[in-house]
Amino acid sequence: MRLFSGTVAILAVVVGALTAANFTQGPRLTSAELNLEGAVARSGQRLLLQTNQPLVSVDEKQVTVEPKTDVTATVADSAITIQFTGILRYNTTYTVKVRGVQGTSQDATSTLEHSFTTPDSDIYSLQRDVRVDDAGLKRSDTIRRTTILGRGSGEAVFSAPRIQEYGVLADALAVVTIGEDETSSLEIVSLSGAAQVPVPLPTEGTVKRLRTAASENLIAYTFTSSPTAPGPKYRDTPFVYDLAAGSGLPTEVAGLDGRPMSVVDLDFIPGTTSLVVQAEDENVFLLDALKEGKKGTLTPLGQHSEIRGFIPGTKELVVADPTQGATIDLTDGTVTVLDLAESVLSDTAYPGQLVLLDGQGRYARQFDQESTDTTEMISAITVTDDNGSKIVYQTPSESSRVRNFCVSPNGQFLAAEIFSTDGKSDSYPNLPATTGLTIVLIDLETGASNRSISGFLPGWCR
Repeated sequence: MRLFSGTVAILAVVVGALTAANFTQGPRLTSAELNLEGAVARSGQRLLLQTNQPLVSVDEKQVTVEPKTDVTATVADSAITIQFTGILRYNTTYTVKVRGVQGTSQDATSTLEHSFTTPDSDIYSLQRDVRVDDAGLKRSDTIRRTTILGRGSGEAVFSAPRIQEYGVLADALAVVTIGEDETSSLEIVSLSGAAQVPVPLPTEGTVKRLRTAASENLIAYTFTSSPTAPGPKYRDTPFVYDLAAGSGLPTEVAGLDGRPMSVVDLDFIPGTTSLVVQAEDENVFLLDALKEGKKGTLTPLGQHSEIRGFIPGTKELVVADPTQGATIDLTDGTVTVLDLAESVLSDTAYPGQLVLLDGQGRYARQFDQESTDTTEMISAITVTDDNGSKIVYQTPSESSRVRNFCVSPNGQFLAAEIFSTDGKSDSYPNLPATTGLTIVLIDLETGASNRSISGFLPGWCR
């Protein structure tokens, strides 16, 4: 009996000590949740920090993130939600600290800390091969996949005699190939080993301007009938194909008059099922690809000379006109005229492609200029903001130039296609290229450009 009483007394002391400790220590972190894949793909992702007790309010002044990242902070019961304003970097370890965290039932405070590492990113490229084999047949073109860190040796995911272009989906590629008669075929190529699925086309003809909405498993493209093809005639008419649709048939996008449109460009709004199309008369329209059909209603967005894609992490469409550029916020229709700081590399430089990098007017631009030593041309890419311009990349020799470039979905890298002036044309009827094309990745924060990938047409640019 005395032994039992002693045990009860000891337990009471322990419980009392633990209870006292709970009242003298601040809240503790019990779990953390974050969609890592989403954090490098979309802005506004949330880190949920769960604690062991209800909390008083917390604001962003109590939160620090390394590397530095803007956030907001809210409390609901025993959980703190940290929302990242922008998109996070690939392959980066972040440490989040919340200081002065206090429970509702005591005065003691604590600092919560959580670290996480964002994932690598797949990068695709197209390698065309103009050589012939011993039998006199052209060697196949290949789409390859690697990562920013270079994991793998560039695995081949699809090969065909003549690949025009491709687009990346959630677990597949959409691929346009060219036949011997110069007509197009469109296929869905699984990345998990499933059988290839041909996408039905209206008749014989040409597919161009392939675009994908990866998260929604949608593709869009334009189709032009061959002159001798039977049936209805199409000329740069946009179609949408939903991989999840029961019919298995593409849907034609019609104009305001219900008749087939002819468009010069189109693009998906990132992370949505909505599509922007630019008609031949330069009028730009917005539509929902899953709701629009031959009787669908288009939302006019005005008349513009060009559509130039979206600012990373936003739904702001960049448009260009002869005298000015602007952005259109497709969440509320707000139009903002661009007033960009001037970027001049030198008096002899010829400005080229311009890509807006964020909503604060920072942009990248290509320039070609004469070498200081010879009369040959070299290429450079500058980044400009209100503080001036800096060169982030310059071609290593006078025999190489920048052909095209785009920004990664999270705004971290530029992917620049570099071609040699000694390269041989492949003479493809659509999206022609040259031999020896290489993709160079340029880190916009560090300026490093020590990662290159053989081929062209990086998946980020589609």
